[in-house]
Amino acid sequence: MDPKIGKLAELTVEAFLIAWLGYLTIYQNYLLYRWHRGLPLPSRTAFVVIGLAMGLAFFWYEWDKFEKSNHSKPGRGSAEPGETRTDT
Repeated sequence: MDPKIGKLAELTVEAFLIAWLGYLTIYQNYLLYRWHRGLPLPSRTAFVVIGLAMGLAFFWYEWDKFEKSNHSKPGRGSAEPGETRTDT
């Protein structure tokens, strides 16, 4: 399998988990702060959006880092900075 596809699948699962756990954490903290005071339950929509934003931000950051590391790797036959090529 292509390493790019494997990394995409790995990051997708990680981003989903971060989005889910972020949503749960933020919503739970809000409930612990507000709900025990007898107020009605809030809509979950805002917390779902925040969780998705967290997951997308993580995915974008990690994918960008992965892409930059792929582009910075030298190809075959090229020398690292500071090295000289000996093959002719």
